[in-house]
Amino acid sequence: MRLNLEAKTKEQELIKAYLEENASEIISDKINNGTPFEKDRKTFINKKTLDGFMKYASDEARKLASKGANSACVEDKVVYGWAVHYFEEDSIEDTLLNDDGTEYKPAPKSTPAKVKKVEPKKPEQRQPTLFDFMEPQKSEPEVKDENNDDEDEQPSQEEIDEILAEIAEEENKKATQKKLSPFYEKYLEIEHSYPDYVVAYRLGDFYEVFGEKAVQISEECNLTLTGRDVGLETRIPMVGFPYHAAELYFDKIQRNHRLVIINSDGTLKELSNPQSAINLDTGEIYDEMTEEEMREFDGDIEEPQDIDDEPEDLFDATAFDKTALCKLDAIFGDKLTLR
Repeated sequence: MRLNLEAKTKEQELIKAYLEENASEIISDKINNGTPFEKDRKTFINKKTLDGFMKYASDEARKLASKGANSACVEDKVVYGWAVHYFEEDSIEDTLLNDDGTEYKPAPKSTPAKVKKVEPKKPEQRQPTLFDFMEPQKSEPEVKDENNDDEDEQPSQEEIDEILAEIAEEENKKATQKKLSPFYEKYLEIEHSYPDYVVAYRLGDFYEVFGEKAVQISEECNLTLTGRDVGLETRIPMVGFPYHAAELYFDKIQRNHRLVIINSDGTLKELSNPQSAINLDTGEIYDEMTEEEMREFDGDIEEPQDIDDEPEDLFDATAFDKTALCKLDAIFGDKLTLR
């Protein structure tokens, strides 16, 4: 599908060619038409560009270098994976357009005007008079009403200012607080139900794993650890792999973990990692089998036969002389039974 992207360099042409050949219809629509994006309490159209992606890819490469990579060389498939994630992720900001198609440019912040400090005037000194040397008359002490001590007390201006500042700060927190993304709320719910599993959630053309499990999977499967905005104050750790190579990564994950998959239609599939049992005497490793599987096992296993199921008459005693049998029975200690 042809994409509305301007390639200015050879590297950008390679990225554009890969996206035109491999991007899904959803990603192609986001690239050509943009996605809604909220900023400064306004809604704009977020239009992704190849220039923006190259900055994003440079940041991802620096992250790899900071983790102690041996070289600055990055494989093509990793860069292409970054490209798919960049143009698919709605929270990554690039070029914001107004309703009329012009680029949005935030207004420069105005610097507050400097207030000139005015020093209070000193009171004029006057010549003392006779009244200044006279002793002031003692006023009668005020009698406080014990029942209404605090009735006439009013908060000071400083206390009022502190209360108003606390209310304004609380309102500002509520206004700036983000809500968790719906898909991440569902992810946390399933992760809570399967605490010992790795949860892989399909979003678009990728399966993604989040949180601490993402850090483990990144190291075990040699995947790039990145992040996603899910409504928290900071981006949460995330790794992803394409759906068309999912079976390969599922097998790698199942070497060390049990796995739960959430498909794009919301269905859930549990993949248990079969545990192997070890014979401590011989060191032999064998898979655990259920009783039903043991019954279906095609081998030389024979169930023990109950003694009560043996034929009652092993020989016909009528062919022997009864007197002789009685003597034999006495010799062997009442071991023979005559019927």
